[in-house]
Amino acid sequence: MAFHAKGKTATSILLRLGWLGMAAAWLASSAPVQGSAAAPAAPGVGLIYAGWFGNTIPTPAFIAANKSFLETQPFHGLVAYLRSDSTGVNATTKVMTGTPLSVSTIASVLAPLKGLAWTNLTRNFGLVQGSTPPDVFDDWSVVIQNFANCAQALKEAGLVGICFDNEQYFQPWGDYPSGAKYYESKSIDDYRAQMRLRGKQVMEAMVAVFPNIAVITLHGPSVSEPRAPAGLKFPQWQSGNELLGPYYAGFMEGVGGSPALNIDGGELYTLRSASDFLNSYNWRRYDEASDAVNSPFIPPSLRSVWSGRISISFGVYDRPFGGAPMDPGVLQSTLTNALRQADHYVWFYTEGPTFLRPATSGGAGADWVNAVRQAVSATSGGPAPLPVPQNVTAAPMSQTRIDLAWASSGSGATGFKIERKTGAAGSWQEIVLTNASVRSYSDSSVSADTTYYYRVRSTSGASDSSYSSETIATTPAASAPPPPAPDPDPVPDPAPDPTPTPTPPSSGGSHGSSGGSCGLLGIEAAILAAAFAGRRILAKIRRTE
Repeated sequence: MAFHAKGKTATSILLRLGWLGMAAAWLASSAPVQGSAAAPAAPGVGLIYAGWFGNTIPTPAFIAANKSFLETQPFHGLVAYLRSDSTGVNATTKVMTGTPLSVSTIASVLAPLKGLAWTNLTRNFGLVQGSTPPDVFDDWSVVIQNFANCAQALKEAGLVGICFDNEQYFQPWGDYPSGAKYYESKSIDDYRAQMRLRGKQVMEAMVAVFPNIAVITLHGPSVSEPRAPAGLKFPQWQSGNELLGPYYAGFMEGVGGSPALNIDGGELYTLRSASDFLNSYNWRRYDEASDAVNSPFIPPSLRSVWSGRISISFGVYDRPFGGAPMDPGVLQSTLTNALRQADHYVWFYTEGPTFLRPATSGGAGADWVNAVRQAVSATSGGPAPLPVPQNVTAAPMSQTRIDLAWASSGSGATGFKIERKTGAAGSWQEIVLTNASVRSYSDSSVSADTTYYYRVRSTSGASDSSYSSETIATTPAASAPPPPAPDPDPVPDPAPDPTPTPTPPSSGGSHGSSGGSCGLLGIEAAILAAAFAGRRILAKIRRTE
Protein backbone atom coordinates (compact mmCIF):
# COMPACT_ATOMS: atom_id res chain seq x y z
CA MET A 1 0.00 0.00 0.00
CA ALA A 2 1.08 3.55 -0.56
CA PHE A 3 1.30 5.42 2.72
CA HIS A 4 -2.29 6.17 3.60
CA ALA A 5 -3.83 7.33 6.85
CA LYS A 6 -7.27 5.77 7.13
CA GLY A 7 -7.70 5.92 3.36
CA LYS A 8 -6.09 9.31 2.76
CA THR A 9 -3.32 9.86 0.24
CA ALA A 10 0.41 9.66 0.91
CA THR A 11 0.98 13.35 1.51
CA SER A 12 -0.39 13.61 5.03
CA ILE A 13 1.45 10.52 6.23
CA LEU A 14 4.74 11.65 4.72
CA LEU A 15 4.38 14.97 6.47
CA ARG A 16 3.69 13.20 9.75
CA LEU A 17 6.59 10.80 9.37
CA GLY A 18 9.01 13.43 8.18
CA TRP A 19 12.19 12.89 6.23
CA LEU A 20 15.45 11.99 7.89
CA GLY A 21 18.38 13.52 6.05
CA MET A 22 21.17 11.11 5.30
CA ALA A 23 24.80 12.02 5.80
CA ALA A 24 27.26 11.47 3.00
CA ALA A 25 28.91 8.73 5.04
CA TRP A 26 25.83 6.59 4.74
CA LEU A 27 25.74 7.02 0.98
CA ALA A 28 29.19 5.51 0.87
CA SER A 29 27.69 2.28 2.12
CA SER A 30 25.24 2.01 -0.80
CA ALA A 31 27.17 -0.78 -2.55
CA PRO A 32 26.37 -4.28 -1.29
CA VAL A 33 28.93 -5.40 1.31
CA GLN A 34 28.91 -8.98 0.08
CA GLY A 35 29.23 -8.09 -3.60
CA SER A 36 26.63 -10.74 -4.34
CA ALA A 37 25.67 -11.81 -7.82
CA ALA A 38 22.13 -11.42 -8.99
CA ALA A 39 19.76 -13.97 -7.59
CA PRO A 40 18.78 -16.57 -10.17
CA ALA A 41 15.25 -16.48 -11.48
CA ALA A 42 13.29 -18.30 -8.81
CA PRO A 43 10.82 -20.74 -10.35
CA GLY A 44 7.45 -20.62 -8.73
CA VAL A 45 7.69 -17.08 -7.35
CA GLY A 46 4.08 -16.15 -6.66
CA LEU A 47 2.46 -12.87 -7.63
CA ILE A 48 -0.12 -11.89 -5.00
CA TYR A 49 -2.82 -9.34 -5.70
CA ALA A 50 -3.13 -6.92 -2.78
CA GLY A 51 -6.05 -4.79 -3.88
CA TRP A 52 -8.20 -3.80 -0.93
CA PHE A 53 -8.24 -0.04 -1.54
CA GLY A 54 -11.36 1.59 -3.00
CA ASN A 55 -14.96 0.54 -3.35
CA THR A 56 -14.36 -3.12 -4.21
CA ILE A 57 -13.15 -4.96 -1.11
CA PRO A 58 -11.95 -8.58 -1.46
CA THR A 59 -13.78 -9.99 1.53
CA PRO A 60 -14.08 -13.79 1.72
CA ALA A 61 -17.71 -13.59 0.57
CA PHE A 62 -16.80 -11.39 -2.40
CA ILE A 63 -13.96 -13.69 -3.43
CA ALA A 64 -16.18 -16.76 -3.24
CA ALA A 65 -18.95 -15.09 -5.23
CA ASN A 66 -16.55 -13.95 -7.97
CA LYS A 67 -14.27 -16.99 -7.98
CA SER A 68 -14.80 -17.85 -11.66
CA PHE A 69 -13.71 -14.44 -12.89
CA LEU A 70 -10.88 -14.07 -10.37
CA GLU A 71 -9.37 -17.35 -11.53
CA THR A 72 -8.92 -15.83 -15.01
CA GLN A 73 -6.76 -13.01 -13.68
CA PRO A 74 -2.96 -13.42 -13.93
CA PHE A 75 -2.19 -13.93 -10.23
CA HIS A 76 -1.16 -16.84 -8.03
CA GLY A 77 -3.08 -15.61 -5.00
CA LEU A 78 -5.07 -12.83 -3.39
CA VAL A 79 -5.00 -10.99 -0.09
CA ALA A 80 -8.41 -11.38 1.54
CA TYR A 81 -9.75 -8.55 3.66
CA LEU A 82 -11.00 -10.41 6.76
CA ARG A 83 -14.39 -8.84 7.24
CA SER A 84 -17.74 -10.60 7.30
CA ASP A 85 -20.23 -9.13 4.84
CA SER A 86 -23.10 -10.45 6.92
CA THR A 87 -22.05 -9.68 10.52
CA GLY A 88 -19.53 -6.89 10.03
CA VAL A 89 -16.89 -8.66 12.16
CA ASN A 90 -13.53 -7.28 11.04
CA ALA A 91 -10.54 -9.43 11.94
CA THR A 92 -8.24 -7.39 9.69
CA THR A 93 -8.41 -4.39 12.01
CA LYS A 94 -9.06 -6.22 15.31
CA VAL A 95 -6.33 -8.86 15.55
CA MET A 96 -3.68 -6.39 16.66
CA THR A 97 -5.79 -4.90 19.46
CA GLY A 98 -6.66 -5.71 23.05
CA THR A 99 -10.07 -7.09 21.97
CA PRO A 100 -10.11 -10.91 22.05
CA LEU A 101 -10.97 -12.74 18.81
CA SER A 102 -11.59 -16.48 19.05
CA VAL A 103 -10.69 -19.02 16.38
CA SER A 104 -14.38 -19.61 15.73
CA THR A 105 -15.06 -15.91 15.25
CA ILE A 106 -12.29 -15.56 12.68
CA ALA A 107 -13.33 -18.87 11.09
CA SER A 108 -16.84 -17.51 10.58
CA VAL A 109 -15.35 -14.63 8.59
CA LEU A 110 -13.35 -17.08 6.47
CA ALA A 111 -16.22 -19.57 6.04
CA PRO A 112 -17.00 -18.61 2.39
CA LEU A 113 -13.46 -19.65 1.38
CA LYS A 114 -13.23 -22.91 3.27
CA GLY A 115 -13.29 -25.96 1.03
CA LEU A 116 -13.05 -24.06 -2.26
CA ALA A 117 -10.98 -25.82 -4.93
CA TRP A 118 -8.61 -23.38 -6.58
CA THR A 119 -6.94 -23.82 -9.95
CA ASN A 120 -4.74 -20.72 -10.22
CA LEU A 121 -5.27 -18.75 -7.01
CA THR A 122 -3.65 -21.32 -4.75
CA ARG A 123 -1.60 -19.00 -2.52
CA ASN A 124 -4.03 -16.74 -0.69
CA PHE A 125 -3.34 -14.61 2.38
CA GLY A 126 -5.42 -12.95 5.07
CA LEU A 127 -4.84 -9.27 5.76
CA VAL A 128 -3.96 -8.05 9.26
CA GLN A 129 -3.30 -4.37 9.83
CA GLY A 130 -1.25 -2.69 12.51
CA SER A 131 -4.02 -1.25 14.62
CA THR A 132 -4.17 -0.24 18.29
CA PRO A 133 -2.05 -2.63 20.35
CA PRO A 134 -1.20 -1.87 23.97
CA ASP A 135 2.13 -0.33 24.75
CA VAL A 136 4.78 -3.04 24.44
CA PHE A 137 5.54 -2.76 28.17
CA ASP A 138 1.89 -3.49 29.00
CA ASP A 139 0.02 -6.80 28.74
CA TRP A 140 0.18 -8.25 25.22
CA SER A 141 -1.40 -11.62 25.98
CA VAL A 142 -4.59 -10.84 24.00
CA VAL A 143 -2.66 -9.59 20.97
CA ILE A 144 -0.44 -12.65 20.95
CA GLN A 145 -3.42 -15.00 21.22
CA ASN A 146 -5.31 -13.13 18.50
CA PHE A 147 -2.43 -13.65 16.07
CA ALA A 148 -2.31 -17.34 16.99
CA ASN A 149 -6.07 -17.72 16.52
CA CYS A 150 -5.92 -15.94 13.18
CA ALA A 151 -3.11 -18.22 12.01
CA GLN A 152 -5.10 -21.30 12.99
CA ALA A 153 -8.28 -20.09 11.25
CA LEU A 154 -6.33 -19.27 8.10
CA LYS A 155 -4.74 -22.70 8.05
CA GLU A 156 -8.10 -24.43 8.47
CA ALA A 157 -9.61 -22.35 5.65
CA GLY A 158 -6.78 -23.30 3.27
CA LEU A 159 -4.90 -20.00 3.11
CA VAL A 160 -1.09 -19.87 3.24
CA GLY A 161 -0.57 -17.12 5.78
CA ILE A 162 -0.83 -13.48 6.84
CA CYS A 163 -0.17 -10.31 4.91
CA PHE A 164 0.80 -7.94 7.73
CA ASP A 165 0.27 -4.32 6.75
CA ASN A 166 2.35 -2.76 9.52
CA GLU A 167 1.69 0.84 8.61
CA GLN A 168 0.47 2.94 11.53
CA TYR A 169 -3.04 3.82 10.40
CA PHE A 170 -4.76 4.05 13.77
CA GLN A 171 -2.11 4.97 16.32
CA PRO A 172 1.68 5.44 16.28
CA TRP A 173 2.45 2.08 17.86
CA GLY A 174 5.81 1.91 16.05
CA ASP A 175 6.95 5.47 16.74
CA TYR A 176 9.32 6.50 19.49
CA PRO A 177 8.71 8.67 21.44
CA SER A 178 5.20 9.70 20.30
CA GLY A 179 3.82 6.17 20.51
CA ALA A 180 5.77 5.15 23.60
CA LYS A 181 3.70 5.35 26.76
CA TYR A 182 6.75 5.19 29.03
CA TYR A 183 9.18 7.25 26.97
CA GLU A 184 10.07 9.40 29.97
CA SER A 185 11.55 6.42 31.78
CA LYS A 186 12.37 4.09 28.90
CA SER A 187 14.97 4.82 26.23
CA ILE A 188 14.62 4.04 22.56
CA ASP A 189 16.93 1.03 23.08
CA ASP A 190 14.63 -0.21 25.83
CA TYR A 191 11.69 0.03 23.45
CA ARG A 192 13.59 -1.63 20.62
CA ALA A 193 14.39 -4.62 22.80
CA GLN A 194 10.83 -4.89 24.12
CA MET A 195 9.27 -4.56 20.67
CA ARG A 196 11.59 -7.29 19.40
CA LEU A 197 10.40 -9.51 22.26
CA ARG A 198 6.76 -8.92 21.33
CA GLY A 199 7.46 -9.78 17.70
CA LYS A 200 9.18 -12.99 18.79
CA GLN A 201 6.27 -13.98 21.00
CA VAL A 202 3.72 -13.36 18.25
CA MET A 203 5.64 -15.38 15.66
CA GLU A 204 6.24 -18.25 18.06
CA ALA A 205 2.50 -18.39 18.82
CA MET A 206 1.63 -18.49 15.10
CA VAL A 207 4.25 -21.11 14.25
CA ALA A 208 2.99 -23.31 17.10
CA VAL A 209 -0.39 -23.72 15.35
CA PHE A 210 0.72 -23.23 11.72
CA PRO A 211 4.34 -24.41 11.38
CA ASN A 212 4.76 -23.53 7.71
CA ILE A 213 2.93 -20.22 7.81
CA ALA A 214 4.09 -17.45 5.46
CA VAL A 215 4.02 -13.92 6.89
CA ILE A 216 4.60 -10.99 4.54
CA THR A 217 5.44 -7.84 6.50
CA LEU A 218 4.93 -5.06 3.97
CA HIS A 219 7.43 -2.55 5.39
CA GLY A 220 10.55 -4.54 6.11
CA PRO A 221 13.15 -3.59 8.73
CA SER A 222 14.83 -1.06 6.45
CA VAL A 223 12.02 1.38 7.26
CA SER A 224 13.60 1.73 10.72
CA GLU A 225 17.26 1.33 9.78
CA PRO A 226 19.22 4.60 10.18
CA ARG A 227 21.82 3.42 7.65
CA ALA A 228 19.43 2.32 4.92
CA PRO A 229 21.11 3.98 1.91
CA ALA A 230 19.06 6.54 0.04
CA GLY A 231 21.30 5.82 -2.95
CA LEU A 232 19.65 2.40 -3.23
CA LYS A 233 16.20 4.03 -3.20
CA PHE A 234 15.35 3.23 0.41
CA PRO A 235 12.90 5.94 1.52
CA GLN A 236 14.13 7.90 4.49
CA TRP A 237 11.15 7.26 6.74
CA GLN A 238 13.05 6.15 9.84
CA SER A 239 11.79 9.06 11.89
CA GLY A 240 8.34 8.02 13.04
CA ASN A 241 8.92 4.31 12.33
CA GLU A 242 11.74 3.51 14.76
CA LEU A 243 10.06 0.40 16.23
CA LEU A 244 8.73 -1.37 13.09
CA GLY A 245 12.14 -2.87 12.32
CA PRO A 246 12.59 -4.27 15.83
CA TYR A 247 9.17 -5.95 15.60
CA TYR A 248 10.24 -7.64 12.34
CA ALA A 249 13.54 -8.69 13.94
CA GLY A 250 11.47 -10.33 16.65
CA PHE A 251 9.58 -12.25 13.95
CA MET A 252 12.96 -13.49 12.73
CA GLU A 253 13.82 -14.78 16.20
CA GLY A 254 10.40 -16.42 16.53
CA VAL A 255 10.74 -18.40 13.28
CA GLY A 256 13.65 -20.31 14.77
CA GLY A 257 14.32 -23.51 12.86
CA SER A 258 10.73 -23.90 11.63
CA PRO A 259 9.76 -23.97 7.93
CA ALA A 260 7.79 -20.75 8.38
CA LEU A 261 8.60 -17.88 6.04
CA ASN A 262 9.41 -14.49 7.55
CA ILE A 263 9.08 -12.30 4.46
CA ASP A 264 10.50 -8.80 4.16
CA GLY A 265 7.76 -7.32 1.98
CA GLY A 266 9.91 -4.61 0.43
CA GLU A 267 7.40 -1.79 0.03
CA LEU A 268 9.86 0.14 -2.09
CA TYR A 269 7.71 1.61 -4.82
CA THR A 270 10.38 3.49 -6.79
CA LEU A 271 12.40 0.46 -7.89
CA ARG A 272 12.26 -0.05 -11.65
CA SER A 273 15.37 -1.52 -13.27
CA ALA A 274 16.88 -4.96 -12.79
CA SER A 275 19.85 -3.37 -11.00
CA ASP A 276 17.47 -1.53 -8.65
CA PHE A 277 15.98 -4.83 -7.54
CA LEU A 278 19.33 -6.62 -7.37
CA ASN A 279 20.94 -3.95 -5.19
CA SER A 280 17.93 -3.79 -2.89
CA TYR A 281 17.88 -7.57 -2.59
CA ASN A 282 21.57 -7.81 -1.72
CA TRP A 283 21.49 -5.02 0.85
CA ARG A 284 18.43 -6.40 2.63
CA ARG A 285 19.64 -10.00 2.66
CA TYR A 286 23.34 -9.54 3.34
CA ASP A 287 24.18 -6.02 4.44
CA GLU A 288 21.46 -4.91 6.82
CA ALA A 289 22.34 -7.53 9.43
CA SER A 290 26.10 -7.21 8.91
CA ASP A 291 28.58 -5.92 11.45
CA ALA A 292 29.51 -3.20 8.97
CA VAL A 293 26.03 -1.68 9.18
CA ASN A 294 25.70 -2.59 12.87
CA SER A 295 21.93 -2.16 13.04
CA PRO A 296 20.80 -0.98 16.47
CA PHE A 297 17.93 -3.51 16.58
CA ILE A 298 19.49 -6.66 15.08
CA PRO A 299 21.46 -8.37 17.86
CA PRO A 300 24.62 -10.41 17.15
CA SER A 301 22.72 -13.66 17.69
CA LEU A 302 20.54 -12.85 14.67
CA ARG A 303 23.21 -11.50 12.38
CA SER A 304 24.76 -14.89 11.75
CA VAL A 305 21.45 -16.50 10.70
CA TRP A 306 19.75 -13.52 9.05
CA SER A 307 20.61 -14.22 5.41
CA GLY A 308 19.56 -17.86 5.74
CA ARG A 309 16.16 -17.13 7.31
CA ILE A 310 14.94 -14.03 5.53
CA SER A 311 12.74 -14.22 2.44
CA ILE A 312 13.01 -11.16 0.21
CA SER A 313 9.89 -9.86 -1.48
CA PHE A 314 8.97 -6.71 -3.37
CA GLY A 315 5.84 -4.60 -3.50
CA VAL A 316 4.82 -3.01 -6.81
CA TYR A 317 2.33 -0.14 -6.96
CA ASP A 318 0.13 0.77 -9.94
CA ARG A 319 0.51 4.56 -9.60
CA PRO A 320 3.49 6.89 -10.14
CA PHE A 321 5.39 7.24 -6.88
CA GLY A 322 8.27 9.38 -5.67
CA GLY A 323 9.03 10.61 -9.19
CA ALA A 324 9.01 7.11 -10.68
CA PRO A 325 6.55 6.80 -13.60
CA MET A 326 3.93 4.10 -14.05
CA ASP A 327 1.91 2.93 -17.04
CA PRO A 328 1.21 -0.54 -18.48
CA GLY A 329 4.62 -0.76 -20.14
CA VAL A 330 6.45 0.32 -16.99
CA LEU A 331 4.32 -2.08 -14.95
CA GLN A 332 5.26 -5.03 -17.14
CA SER A 333 9.00 -4.41 -16.90
CA THR A 334 8.85 -3.60 -13.17
CA LEU A 335 6.92 -6.76 -12.31
CA THR A 336 9.22 -8.82 -14.51
CA ASN A 337 12.30 -7.51 -12.68
CA ALA A 338 10.68 -7.99 -9.28
CA LEU A 339 9.58 -11.56 -10.00
CA ARG A 340 13.04 -12.48 -11.27
CA GLN A 341 14.71 -11.23 -8.09
CA ALA A 342 12.32 -12.18 -5.26
CA ASP A 343 12.66 -15.38 -3.23
CA HIS A 344 9.04 -16.51 -2.87
CA TYR A 345 6.53 -13.72 -3.39
CA VAL A 346 5.88 -10.39 -5.07
CA TRP A 347 2.76 -8.46 -4.14
CA PHE A 348 0.96 -5.99 -6.38
CA TYR A 349 -0.94 -3.18 -4.68
CA THR A 350 -3.44 -1.07 -6.64
CA GLU A 351 -5.23 2.19 -6.07
CA GLY A 352 -6.29 2.59 -9.70
CA PRO A 353 -8.96 0.43 -11.37
CA THR A 354 -9.36 -2.83 -9.52
CA PHE A 355 -8.33 -6.20 -10.90
CA LEU A 356 -11.18 -7.79 -8.93
CA ARG A 357 -13.75 -6.91 -11.60
CA PRO A 358 -13.81 -7.07 -15.40
CA ALA A 359 -13.25 -3.90 -17.37
CA THR A 360 -16.94 -3.81 -18.31
CA SER A 361 -17.75 -3.41 -14.60
CA GLY A 362 -15.19 -0.71 -13.89
CA GLY A 363 -12.17 -2.98 -13.50
CA ALA A 364 -8.68 -2.58 -14.92
CA GLY A 365 -8.47 -2.38 -18.69
CA ALA A 366 -6.98 -5.09 -20.85
CA ASP A 367 -3.71 -3.15 -21.31
CA TRP A 368 -3.05 -3.28 -17.54
CA VAL A 369 -4.17 -6.89 -17.15
CA ASN A 370 -2.10 -7.93 -20.14
CA ALA A 371 0.98 -6.18 -18.70
CA VAL A 372 0.69 -8.33 -15.58
CA ARG A 373 0.04 -11.47 -17.61
CA GLN A 374 3.11 -10.91 -19.77
CA ALA A 375 5.33 -10.41 -16.70
CA VAL A 376 4.02 -13.53 -14.97
CA SER A 377 4.37 -15.61 -18.10
CA ALA A 378 7.93 -14.44 -18.66
CA THR A 379 9.11 -15.31 -15.16
CA SER A 380 7.15 -18.01 -13.41
CA GLY A 381 5.39 -20.17 -15.92
CA GLY A 382 2.07 -18.41 -15.63
CA PRO A 383 -0.69 -18.59 -18.21
CA ALA A 384 0.70 -18.18 -21.72
CA PRO A 385 0.05 -14.77 -23.22
CA LEU A 386 -2.59 -14.63 -25.90
CA PRO A 387 -1.32 -14.72 -29.50
CA VAL A 388 -0.84 -11.37 -31.20
CA PRO A 389 -2.52 -11.22 -34.65
CA GLN A 390 0.00 -11.07 -37.48
CA ASN A 391 0.08 -9.91 -41.13
CA VAL A 392 -2.85 -7.54 -40.76
CA THR A 393 -3.88 -6.02 -44.10
CA ALA A 394 -6.49 -3.47 -45.12
CA ALA A 395 -7.64 -3.08 -48.73
CA PRO A 396 -10.07 -0.41 -49.97
CA MET A 397 -12.69 -2.14 -52.09
CA SER A 398 -14.89 0.87 -52.80
CA GLN A 399 -15.69 4.31 -51.51
CA THR A 400 -17.64 2.75 -48.60
CA ARG A 401 -15.86 -0.54 -47.89
CA ILE A 402 -12.45 -1.68 -46.63
CA ASP A 403 -11.61 -5.37 -46.28
CA LEU A 404 -9.37 -6.52 -43.42
CA ALA A 405 -7.51 -9.81 -43.06
CA TRP A 406 -5.07 -11.20 -40.47
CA ALA A 407 -3.36 -14.39 -39.34
CA SER A 408 -3.27 -15.87 -35.85
CA SER A 409 -2.04 -19.05 -34.24
CA GLY A 410 -1.85 -20.30 -30.68
CA SER A 411 -4.62 -20.98 -28.22
CA GLY A 412 -6.65 -19.27 -25.53
CA ALA A 413 -8.36 -16.64 -27.67
CA THR A 414 -12.14 -16.49 -27.81
CA GLY A 415 -12.25 -13.75 -30.44
CA PHE A 416 -10.60 -10.74 -32.02
CA LYS A 417 -11.12 -7.06 -31.33
CA ILE A 418 -10.75 -4.70 -34.30
CA GLU A 419 -10.02 -1.05 -33.62
CA ARG A 420 -10.03 1.84 -36.07
CA LYS A 421 -9.13 5.50 -36.09
CA THR A 422 -9.64 8.17 -38.71
CA GLY A 423 -6.41 9.82 -39.76
CA ALA A 424 -3.12 9.76 -37.88
CA ALA A 425 -4.41 12.10 -35.17
CA GLY A 426 -7.69 10.27 -34.61
CA SER A 427 -8.73 8.30 -31.54
CA TRP A 428 -8.85 4.51 -31.50
CA GLN A 429 -12.28 2.95 -31.19
CA GLU A 430 -13.29 -0.69 -31.15
CA ILE A 431 -15.60 -1.31 -34.11
CA VAL A 432 -16.26 -5.04 -33.86
CA LEU A 433 -15.58 -8.18 -31.80
CA THR A 434 -15.39 -11.28 -33.96
CA ASN A 435 -15.37 -14.92 -32.88
CA ALA A 436 -12.20 -16.97 -32.68
CA SER A 437 -12.56 -18.65 -36.09
CA VAL A 438 -12.75 -15.40 -38.07
CA ARG A 439 -9.70 -14.10 -39.94
CA SER A 440 -11.27 -11.34 -42.06
CA TYR A 441 -13.78 -8.55 -41.80
CA SER A 442 -15.41 -6.06 -44.17
CA ASP A 443 -15.74 -2.57 -42.73
CA SER A 444 -18.69 -0.93 -44.45
CA SER A 445 -18.93 2.09 -42.18
CA VAL A 446 -16.28 4.13 -43.96
CA SER A 447 -16.53 7.25 -46.11
CA ALA A 448 -15.03 8.16 -49.46
CA ASP A 449 -11.64 9.83 -49.77
CA THR A 450 -10.68 9.11 -46.14
CA THR A 451 -7.62 7.46 -44.57
CA TYR A 452 -8.27 4.85 -41.86
CA TYR A 453 -5.88 3.11 -39.47
CA TYR A 454 -6.62 -0.39 -38.13
CA ARG A 455 -5.18 -2.69 -35.47
CA VAL A 456 -6.29 -6.06 -34.15
CA ARG A 457 -5.76 -8.01 -30.91
CA SER A 458 -6.99 -11.33 -29.65
CA THR A 459 -9.07 -11.64 -26.50
CA SER A 460 -10.01 -14.32 -24.01
CA GLY A 461 -12.77 -12.26 -22.47
CA ALA A 462 -10.71 -11.73 -19.31
CA SER A 463 -7.66 -10.20 -20.98
CA ASP A 464 -6.37 -9.18 -24.39
CA SER A 465 -3.18 -9.75 -26.33
CA SER A 466 -0.85 -6.98 -27.35
CA TYR A 467 -1.89 -5.04 -30.42
CA SER A 468 -0.95 -6.06 -33.93
CA SER A 469 1.01 -3.72 -36.15
CA GLU A 470 -1.10 -0.93 -37.56
CA THR A 471 -2.28 -1.02 -41.17
CA ILE A 472 -3.60 1.86 -43.26
CA ALA A 473 -6.11 2.13 -46.08
CA THR A 474 -7.55 5.11 -47.96
CA THR A 475 -10.90 4.92 -49.70
CA PRO A 476 -11.12 6.33 -53.23
CA ALA A 477 -12.56 9.76 -53.79
CA ALA A 478 -16.13 10.09 -54.92
CA SER A 479 -16.42 10.31 -58.78
CA ALA A 480 -17.23 13.75 -60.24
CA PRO A 481 -20.82 13.93 -61.51
CA PRO A 482 -21.14 13.79 -65.36
CA PRO A 483 -21.73 17.14 -67.08
CA PRO A 484 -25.34 17.85 -68.02
CA ALA A 485 -26.38 16.69 -71.52
CA PRO A 486 -26.33 19.61 -74.02
CA ASP A 487 -29.58 20.80 -75.57
CA PRO A 488 -30.08 19.41 -79.13
CA ASP A 489 -28.78 21.71 -81.89
CA PRO A 490 -31.66 23.85 -83.22
CA VAL A 491 -32.52 23.55 -86.92
CA PRO A 492 -31.44 26.89 -88.45
CA ASP A 493 -33.95 28.87 -90.47
CA PRO A 494 -32.82 29.19 -94.08
CA ALA A 495 -31.05 32.53 -94.56
CA PRO A 496 -32.33 34.66 -97.48
CA ASP A 497 -29.95 35.23 -100.42
CA PRO A 498 -28.24 38.61 -100.09
CA THR A 499 -29.21 41.28 -102.57
CA PRO A 500 -26.16 41.85 -104.90
CA THR A 501 -24.52 45.24 -104.85
CA PRO A 502 -24.70 46.86 -108.30
CA THR A 503 -21.32 47.52 -110.02
CA PRO A 504 -20.81 51.18 -110.91
CA PRO A 505 -20.10 51.93 -114.58
CA SER A 506 -16.44 52.41 -115.61
CA SER A 507 -15.05 55.92 -116.39
CA GLY A 508 -11.61 56.94 -117.74
CA GLY A 509 -8.94 57.16 -115.03
CA SER A 510 -11.32 55.82 -112.45
CA HIS A 511 -9.65 53.54 -109.82
CA GLY A 512 -12.61 51.51 -108.75
CA SER A 513 -15.19 51.31 -106.09
CA SER A 514 -15.73 52.89 -102.71
CA GLY A 515 -14.10 51.61 -99.52
CA GLY A 516 -10.47 51.85 -101.00
CA SER A 517 -10.56 48.49 -102.82
CA CYS A 518 -9.39 47.98 -106.40
CA GLY A 519 -12.10 46.96 -108.79
CA LEU A 520 -11.71 44.66 -111.77
CA LEU A 521 -11.04 47.52 -114.22
CA GLY A 522 -8.26 48.91 -112.06
CA ILE A 523 -6.53 45.51 -112.03
CA GLU A 524 -6.67 45.26 -115.82
CA ALA A 525 -5.15 48.75 -116.16
CA ALA A 526 -2.27 47.81 -113.88
CA ILE A 527 -1.52 44.73 -115.91
CA LEU A 528 -1.47 46.68 -119.19
CA ALA A 529 0.82 49.32 -117.69
CA ALA A 530 3.28 46.71 -116.54
CA ALA A 531 3.32 45.08 -119.94
CA PHE A 532 3.95 48.43 -121.69
CA ALA A 533 6.85 49.20 -119.36
CA GLY A 534 8.40 45.81 -120.11
CA ARG A 535 8.29 46.45 -123.88
CA ARG A 536 10.09 49.79 -123.43
CA ILE A 537 12.84 48.13 -121.39
CA LEU A 538 13.36 45.44 -124.04
CA ALA A 539 13.53 48.05 -126.75
CA LYS A 540 16.19 50.00 -124.88
CA ILE A 541 18.24 46.87 -124.45
CA ARG A 542 18.17 46.18 -128.12
CA ARG A 543 19.39 49.69 -129.00
CA THR A 544 22.38 49.31 -126.79
CA GLU A 545 23.52 46.06 -128.29
